[in-house]
Amino acid sequence: MSPNPDRNQRRRESLRPEGANIRSGLYDIIFEAETAAGRGFDIGLLLAILASITIESLQTVPGISQQPQLLQSFDIAEWVLTILFTIEYVLRLYCVRTPLRYVFSFWGLIDLLSIMPSYVTYFIGTSSRSFVIIRSVRLLRVFRVLKLWRMMNEADELASAIWKVRDKIIVFVAVVLVAVTISGTLMYHIETYSQGIVDEPVNDLALVLDIDAVSIEKIIDQDEYVVLNSGTTPLALNKLLTPSEYLAAQEEYNDNAFLADTGPDAILKMVGGVNLNELVDKLQDKVDTATSSQIRSQFQQQLDVVTSIREIANRPDSQFTSIPQAMYWAIVTMTTVGYGDVVPKTAVGKVISALLILLGYSLIIVPSTFVSAEFIQQHQRANEQAPPCEQCNANGQREDAEFCYRCGKRFPA
Repeated sequence: MSPNPDRNQRRRESLRPEGANIRSGLYDIIFEAETAAGRGFDIGLLLAILASITIESLQTVPGISQQPQLLQSFDIAEWVLTILFTIEYVLRLYCVRTPLRYVFSFWGLIDLLSIMPSYVTYFIGTSSRSFVIIRSVRLLRVFRVLKLWRMMNEADELASAIWKVRDKIIVFVAVVLVAVTISGTLMYHIETYSQGIVDEPVNDLALVLDIDAVSIEKIIDQDEYVVLNSGTTPLALNKLLTPSEYLAAQEEYNDNAFLADTGPDAILKMVGGVNLNELVDKLQDKVDTATSSQIRSQFQQQLDVVTSIREIANRPDSQFTSIPQAMYWAIVTMTTVGYGDVVPKTAVGKVISALLILLGYSLIIVPSTFVSAEFIQQHQRANEQAPPCEQCNANGQREDAEFCYRCGKRFPA
């Protein structure tokens, strides 16, 4: 039982003009559905809304959008409907007791927004035409036509329960956001930088990149920048620049005159600029033509290193292109939606994905538990028993009862 069963009725009556006059009669027709005229008005309004949505939707169909005569007919029909909706909105303002209150109410704003796009389109073009679809929200008026407004009492009870447990829900959402941020950031680094190349020993990377191991460590640790493309500048390829030197070079030369980067991304770009197939062929020739077993073993080790890096470099590119992209994946995964547009490729990433799915299954029921517990408490409070009847001594009287359920004695106020 809702704690305020007549709330919606009182809300409607507060807008109805007092007395029996034209305004109150119009109000009963436009805002109520108890009379035949009111029910007919609402059904006609819903049909007009459906017609408007259908017309606007059909204009986006490729085959129809290429027929000027048909589009012209649609435009005329749309303007006729817009004028009718405008008249209806004006009548609503006329017949309510306080027009300003209706203007800023939920339905008042929806009614206003449903007619504005057509007039805006007349002045600024067709870019706002799609907003006419906001009229679909007005289809919620079908609840009144079908006499389902009593369900709004239950909606009030639901809103009340959610509001009372808002602190718990906020904490829950905060925990989810923290989990999404951590898992998304972790997956980004695992899927982007744990493809194997950056994790390779710096000595192996030095062999492929033709740069010393100490310089590679400085690049990975983001201590220095490396010139990836000298462009039109005298900067040497693979030259290391300190942060101050990098900023000075940007000031001296045009920003687009050269390309430099730092961190794991720079290493990945450097490896991408090496022709690994050609390097493998050269080392294979050296292995085949080696004059001693010691030299052959040395070249074979280098060949194994380059071959391994080539295999890693040929792996598919990571779909986790940024941390926000990874956080989007985490949300989709935790809610168990699983679009499949972004998926992990590494074994560690797949393990994290599985754990996140299990965590999502565990957390998805938490908000409903909070709200359900509050519902139960509300019903318990509503069903609290009053003292026994003084006349028949019957127990189990409701707290809000006016008469005894057994003898009918009226309880004192």
